[in-house]
Amino acid sequence: MDRFQQKQLVTRRSLKYTYFVSPSGDSTEKNPALIFLHGFPDSAHLWSEVVAMMEGLPNKIIIPDCLGYAGTDKPEDISLYSYDGQADDLEDILQNENAKVNVIIGHDWGSVLAQRTYLHKSHLFSGIILLNTGYMVPSTQPFDLAVVNRTTEKVLGYPQFAYWEFFLSHDAAEIIDGNLERMWQALHGDVENWMQKLFCVPDAMREFILGDEEVSLKAYAKKLEWKDRFIRQFKTDGFASSLQMYKATAWNVQSKSDSTIPSENLAIRVPMLFIICTQDAVCVPDIMTPAKEQGLVPMLKEVVIESAHWSPMEKPGEIALHIVNFLSNTILSH
Repeated sequence: MDRFQQKQLVTRRSLKYTYFVSPSGDSTEKNPALIFLHGFPDSAHLWSEVVAMMEGLPNKIIIPDCLGYAGTDKPEDISLYSYDGQADDLEDILQNENAKVNVIIGHDWGSVLAQRTYLHKSHLFSGIILLNTGYMVPSTQPFDLAVVNRTTEKVLGYPQFAYWEFFLSHDAAEIIDGNLERMWQALHGDVENWMQKLFCVPDAMREFILGDEEVSLKAYAKKLEWKDRFIRQFKTDGFASSLQMYKATAWNVQSKSDSTIPSENLAIRVPMLFIICTQDAVCVPDIMTPAKEQGLVPMLKEVVIESAHWSPMEKPGEIALHIVNFLSNTILSH
């Protein structure tokens, strides 16, 4: 993203955001601006290879470091990570860029934030693109990690969020900070069913990071620019703030935020693209099933790619192509 302009903005909540903007581009009904949201544990640069393959588009591109990451503030107050609060922050960025018509694009936690931002600020968006994580319908029930893991073990055959137990523990950030090289292997190991083995088995993540087992890396993760940026980012920032979104969910900051959305506003009434990845044991396609069954995604289009969880790194060309096709074939024809 060498050609992108780096900017900073203090939002209405007095939080400093760093974000990147393409050197030119529109935000119109014909050419909506594109705002890309990264997830855990990344930064705006997660999208660098994707947007590099989209050069020539007439759309303005906006890519923030999300709250808790890189050049953006990292508050310790977990309540500041609420979906509705972050939606306000993102609206401030869009207003600062005079971006009145937008397509919001998210990966991982960025996908969840994208869908919730739409629910809170639907007037700003003409489309939504979700990578890996489908639309998870807001629930009126408090989140209970133990219940979720028991339920998913029955349905999927494994506790889907077993790794959250480690991420929510008092010493998780300290352990990861002291073992960043091993965390990189944990995230990007090239082993069959690696994500299920490490993320979906109780204590597996902690044991691997504290152990000495070596695993090979996926091809993209061997690129020094990816690994070096990760090591530099978290040597500087520490890992604690990247775990805040897990805590905000587990401690029901997000259920409180979701409770403010009227039930009649839960449908996503703009074109939606869901990019499904075949090797992601955590963000499974079934996440979208309740939304489909309830008729909440009437303009949904789904595509499948052969990729593990960090798809913007692993398959940037395919993702860029699907985004461009969605913009030209769906958004413009809507």
